[in-house]
Amino acid sequence: MSEPLPPGGDRIHERVSLRDYAALLDRYLRPYGPRVALLALFIFTGIGLRLAYPQVVRFFIDTARDGGAKEDLIWAAGVYLAIGLARQFVFLGGSYLGQDVGWRVTNTMRGDLADHCLRLDMGFHNEHTPGELVERVDGDTTTLSNFFSQFSAQVVGSFFLLLGVLTLVWREDWRMGAALSVFTLVSFAVINLTRSVAVPYYAAEREGFSRLFGFLEERLSGIEDVRTNGAVGFVLDRFFRVNRDAYGRVVRSETMGAALRSVIGILFAGGHALALGMGIWLYQDGIFTIGAVYLIFEYTTMLRFPLYQISEQINDLQRATAGLKRIEALYRIRPRIVDGDGEIPSGPLSVEFDDVSFDYFPGSPVLRGVSLRLEAGRTLGLLGRTGGGKTTLTRLLFRFYDVAAGQICLGGQPLPELSLRSLRQRVGMVTQDVQVFPATVRENLALFDEEVDDVAMLAALDSLGLSGWFHTLPDGLDTAITAGGLSAGESQLLAFARVFLSDPGVVILDEPSSRLDPATERQIDHAVRELLRGRTGIVIAHHLATVRRVDDIVIFDAGRVLEQGSRETLASDSKSRFSQLLSAGLEEYTA
Repeated sequence: MSEPLPPGGDRIHERVSLRDYAALLDRYLRPYGPRVALLALFIFTGIGLRLAYPQVVRFFIDTARDGGAKEDLIWAAGVYLAIGLARQFVFLGGSYLGQDVGWRVTNTMRGDLADHCLRLDMGFHNEHTPGELVERVDGDTTTLSNFFSQFSAQVVGSFFLLLGVLTLVWREDWRMGAALSVFTLVSFAVINLTRSVAVPYYAAEREGFSRLFGFLEERLSGIEDVRTNGAVGFVLDRFFRVNRDAYGRVVRSETMGAALRSVIGILFAGGHALALGMGIWLYQDGIFTIGAVYLIFEYTTMLRFPLYQISEQINDLQRATAGLKRIEALYRIRPRIVDGDGEIPSGPLSVEFDDVSFDYFPGSPVLRGVSLRLEAGRTLGLLGRTGGGKTTLTRLLFRFYDVAAGQICLGGQPLPELSLRSLRQRVGMVTQDVQVFPATVRENLALFDEEVDDVAMLAALDSLGLSGWFHTLPDGLDTAITAGGLSAGESQLLAFARVFLSDPGVVILDEPSSRLDPATERQIDHAVRELLRGRTGIVIAHHLATVRRVDDIVIFDAGRVLEQGSRETLASDSKSRFSQLLSAGLEEYTA
């Protein structure tokens, strides 16, 4: 099983360092270097144009006041108009590139997280709902999309705009430059002090949404049971509780964000008062012209923009920090099942369990000292009461979990020595609850593997005797199907074809005809015989008809092997449990 996942925002308070952000940017922005470089060009061009605006207006004011030539005024107006048009072009280009880079990066990150989750152990997925994982894979990365798309374009750009403004103000007068520089330093100090204040609130907000989505996913997936048992009112009551908790978290995080913005607003008001006061003083002393006073006032107003943008992005950065912490917490979870490097040969494979014990939770053993061997090419029937450990046995063979004691060998090789990719290619399984995806028949058969050609699919359907079923499909392989659009029998036929296409050495069947009508059961019976031909088979049996297909029998009870042997030998021995089950009725025993 995997290591436990930290509970989320309520308990994640570690500070994210600048090195963490730099590493994140380097990892995900490096593949898009040319686009980032072009974005930087747009950013710095825009900064230059913004800084040029007040200079042109000052020239116009001072020239007009001094009675300058009309041509100079027309020239200044033309330059002002050209700068305005160029700024709009640069703004559109920078906005497009910022969003493009941001979404490319976050989509890459979503893919990495989804791949990581899919490779974690089944123990992890048993502990965390799909809704919770969707929120982590999609919701937390969405909070980082602004970090990638807007942070560089606005925070970095705003910083250099701020630097440009202060440099030009220093050129006008060192006293004004010093005053605005001190104001800027004070503002940055305040922003830095508030940097981590809201992180726990934003992390708690994301955790609230994670719980809400997890709750909805669980209840919607069980909608039939909820309705048939009259539990709609109860579910709504629980929903309102979870939703109320998420609402409270959002209110607290938004209130904190608004408080931080108010602090920045007060700083801006003080900065304008400082600029106006010093501008009046320098004008009265004859140091500044009217144009220079306008220039300083305009630059002070311009100073408000980068400070405001930085403060806004700091709030988003705090949200991104919460998302980054949760993403890192997810990445820190490592599978406890270590992948091997051994490859499994083609053909039927032997299966051996040697004194295997296993439990999902300490102190609750599911399998206890199980030993059995199935020779390559033979079929084994697993019998036993529900909850006796039959399904667990097959999960261990897929290495969804590792055994607590003992050893499992496939084809004579211990499972830990085999690569998981090779293992799961060479072992196929058909369950009673087949997963059907809302896609075409072709995509469902090949499980979206484009390398599987149509000829192979049609040959598989024909070999399993499913051509008749296939010809009933209106658009052949292009027929669109949904999860509820197929009967239980059709779903299992689809699953048989999937496994047949993968050509495994071992096939596991969980009673393929337990819920079917007689006609469909005969069709399934033919498909089963073809699927098991030349392969090792393990069948979890509930019906007598299924037992007649197998070569060997193992009877389970409370996680132990009570009896095993060839079907013919056990059936002919009146003292064997299997013979007694045949006489008494297998269905009653396995209920």
